[in-house]
Amino acid sequence: MSISAMDENGNPVDWWFMYKVSGESTTSSGGRVLGTEYIYFDSNMAADAKAVLSPHTVDSGGALPNTFAQIYGASNPNLGWYFYNDENPIDGTVNSARGHTKGVVAFDLESDSAIRLIHSTPKFALKGAYGYPKTGIKMAQTLLCITLDNATTAQAIANQMYYAQQPNVFLASAIPTDLQNQPLDPRVQLINNQVDMSSTPVQTVLPFNSKGGVKFLSIAKNKAWGLDFYNDLVGPTLNQNIDVETWEHDPTPQPADSDKVHQVVAMKSVNLSPLGIDIAWGEEDDHAKLAISDRQEQLHYVCVGDINFTIAQEKRGGGTVAFQCDPLWASLSAILEDVSLPPKKSGSRKGQN
Repeated sequence: MSISAMDENGNPVDWWFMYKVSGESTTSSGGRVLGTEYIYFDSNMAADAKAVLSPHTVDSGGALPNTFAQIYGASNPNLGWYFYNDENPIDGTVNSARGHTKGVVAFDLESDSAIRLIHSTPKFALKGAYGYPKTGIKMAQTLLCITLDNATTAQAIANQMYYAQQPNVFLASAIPTDLQNQPLDPRVQLINNQVDMSSTPVQTVLPFNSKGGVKFLSIAKNKAWGLDFYNDLVGPTLNQNIDVETWEHDPTPQPADSDKVHQVVAMKSVNLSPLGIDIAWGEEDDHAKLAISDRQEQLHYVCVGDINFTIAQEKRGGGTVAFQCDPLWASLSAILEDVSLPPKKSGSRKGQN
C-alpha cells in the first residue's frame, strides 16, 4: 500500500502545511488559546483559497496523526522510516553536535512511495503511538509534509541529509528486506543513525518533485560551512529578498546577503486576523522555521525548514524546503508582521513549558 501525506479527512494528498499557534497567543478579547490549534493549507485547496483554522488540534485528529497512522504499528517489511530531532523525546537529551534539524522520512519499496515531513517541534515524534509533546505547545511551530515522487527521491534526500543536515536519528524502523545487503545506501545509514561528521564545508541544493509534480528545492548546509543559512544560501539560491519568522532568542545576522543584492528581514509577530482568525502572537513565542518571498518579489516562494535566523546557527547543520504556491504565500505574507505586537493583556494564557 502506498504511503502518502494524509489530509484532514484521512485522504491522500500531495502536500500539506500547518502553522501551529503559540500557547502564549492572545485574542482581541483576551480569550483562552490552547496552543494546539493550527492553520492549515494543502495542495487540493483552490487557487484563491486562504489558509484556514483547522477544526482539529495537533493532539487530536487531523492531517498530522492521519499521516503518522501509516507508520505506527506498521508490519510491512518493505517499509523503512526514521525520526530525527536534535532534542530526543525518548531520553530528553539534546545532541548539539548533530544538525539543528527535525523531521521524518518514510518510504515503501514495494509501492515505490515515500513521504517527507519537516517540522520545528522539540521532542517530536513520540515512540510507540502518536502524540504531541507538551514541550511543543508553548511556542508556535511550522510543519510541511510532502508525498514524494518515489522511494528513490527519499534516497536522494537521505543522501543530502547524510552529508549536510547531519540529523540525530532517535527512532527508526528495521532495515527493509530489499536493503539489508546495502549498508551504504543513505536510507540504511540514517536508519542506523550514521551521518558524515567530517570538517569539510558542505552546502547543497537538491531539486525534487512531489508525487503530483510540484517542484521543490531542498536547501541544506552542514555545521562546518560557517556562514548564515538565510543570508548566504537561501536568499542567493532563490535570487530573492526573503522574510523570515524563526526563533530569535540569540543575536541575528545583518540583513545583507553575501551577494550584496538581497536582504533577509526578520519578522517580529504573527497576526491571523487577515485570515479571519482572532489569534496573534509575538516572535518571542514563535519557534517556527519559516521563510517567504518578500512582498515585492514576482515569484512567491514558501520555505519550511528547521534552522533559525541567528548567528549561533552558523555552527549547526540544517536546512529548508522551498516551493512556489501563490495562495499559501499570500496567506503567510498577510499574517507576518515586521513590527512587534503590543504587550500581552493580563488575561493571556501562560505557557506550559
